[in-house]
Amino acid sequence: MTEPSEPSEPTEPTEPTEPTEPTEPTEPGDAKAEAEVRPVRRRFRRVRAVFEPLAPVGRMLSKIPHPSLKSRRGVFVLFCLVAGFGAVAAVGGVMAVHYSETSSFCGRCHTMDPELKAYAMSPHKELTCAECHVEPGVAGFIKAKANGTKQLIGVITGKYPTPIPPPDHADLPDLKDTCLKCHSLEKITANGGPVKLVLRPRYRLDEANTRELVGVMLRPAGLGQAASSPDTAPEGPVRGVHWHVEQKVTYTTDDARSQKIDLVDISFQDGTKKQYIAGSQVGVSTDVQVDVNRLKATQTTLGMDCLSCHNRVGHAVPTPDRAVDEAIANGRISAALPFVKRDSVALLNGEYPSLEAADKAFAGLRATYAKYPLVLKTQDAEITRSIDELKQVYRLLATPAMKVQAKTYPDNLGHQASPGCFRCHDDAHYLVVKGKITNEKIPSACATCHTFPQVGTKVTSFPLGATPVTHKDKLYVFNHKAAAPKIDPTGTSCAACHKKTYCENCHNSGALKVKHTEMLYKHAGSVLAAGGAQACGYCHQPVFCAKCHKDPVLQTGPQPLTITGRPVLSPGASPLAIKGRQAP
Repeated sequence: MTEPSEPSEPTEPTEPTEPTEPTEPTEPGDAKAEAEVRPVRRRFRRVRAVFEPLAPVGRMLSKIPHPSLKSRRGVFVLFCLVAGFGAVAAVGGVMAVHYSETSSFCGRCHTMDPELKAYAMSPHKELTCAECHVEPGVAGFIKAKANGTKQLIGVITGKYPTPIPPPDHADLPDLKDTCLKCHSLEKITANGGPVKLVLRPRYRLDEANTRELVGVMLRPAGLGQAASSPDTAPEGPVRGVHWHVEQKVTYTTDDARSQKIDLVDISFQDGTKKQYIAGSQVGVSTDVQVDVNRLKATQTTLGMDCLSCHNRVGHAVPTPDRAVDEAIANGRISAALPFVKRDSVALLNGEYPSLEAADKAFAGLRATYAKYPLVLKTQDAEITRSIDELKQVYRLLATPAMKVQAKTYPDNLGHQASPGCFRCHDDAHYLVVKGKITNEKIPSACATCHTFPQVGTKVTSFPLGATPVTHKDKLYVFNHKAAAPKIDPTGTSCAACHKKTYCENCHNSGALKVKHTEMLYKHAGSVLAAGGAQACGYCHQPVFCAKCHKDPVLQTGPQPLTITGRPVLSPGASPLAIKGRQAP
């Protein structure tokens, strides 16, 4: 039998619930607002989802003890954090701006490779790019960055010129903010300017690569010239190389690089003025004002300043001739190899589509010694080392990918590799007086700015004294033998200024082979009989021949060689035979 269950306690009755009030119908405006808020909420949830992985970091930071932001300590801590981050951002920004002005930053684009290599060899390699290329101040900074952005877009899109054109000097900062910050014009021109001796070794283009010295001294204004009559000296007044920036000199040109100057205007400090016009621009010699007006109306007029001559001072590269001389002098190219100077310079002067093509051409140097079997046998290591040096030199002078060769950017300093000084001092710019040209020309004699170059095995004297009266004869270079019948001036009046080596330097140059007595009507035959125009190049510049000849006649220096054939002379080599040797 089951035990009877205990009766359950009665439950308390539940209170009746009050009926809910019916909801009011939604207004149309509320529905519209809800619809507008809904997308915002969805975007907020998406943004929150993006930062959801950072939630653990936030929770961890919340556990770090910190004062309440409503307290003074909290405000101080917040201020320190903001100031710290601001200081880091400011310092980082300044460092970033400074870095953007360095060669390391500017040279990161492959288009700047030629300029970067030249900059590394220049005397200004310790300066930043901005010190010469960016105007000081905020405006200059913004202008530079805008120009840099434009160049960057060109690099990204592949739309950039090859080679990169040099900057227009008008777009560069004022000289007082660049050159004159370090170089004082007063010191440069004080007492007529500095005296500078240039003395360096040079190697001839002959078989023996004969070593000789080149010596020349830059003359300050008036040095070695009678102060009473400097303008009557046979070579004209000695102005000094920096005379141009002491006066106001302007010139007109239609060439973007100012390699051809047609009109020169000079305003002297005493108020007088002179004007010279290129003979090639003269139509009627008795009425040249028409030509002057035409040049001023159609060409660009520029003021002569530091950059007119020092145009590549921050990106200058040596000429192939100078680079090979230095390599031979330092033993990196063996002077014992026949014609190595001539052939090396000619190969470096060549234009190649790529570095591989250039290397292949340089390997052809070995083929030139096919007729020197003893040289190939005993000096194979020297040939290999010379070829390797040529490859290294070429990489410094040229960048085929940007179509840049050593001669791509003319250097106006001097007149060896480009017209330079002879853009004006070419013996072809005539003085204009009252609308007519005269026989007076811009001085072009060597002694105008420097002594007569001494080239020979010895350099023993630099004549700086006042020019004797006998030298006023324009034909003295031919008839001075009446005063000095022998090459040794000892015992003659010439010995007061000249040593025997001074005379030998000219007499051994090859210029005397040309018979000048036949030059008027038979000068072509006379030049050919002397061995070619190279003999003329000792005294004359190409512009001298251009007075009559339209086509180039005189080309000084070694020219690129014609390369043909592929004779294999050693395992692994693919040399090229070189033809067309120039007469030394």
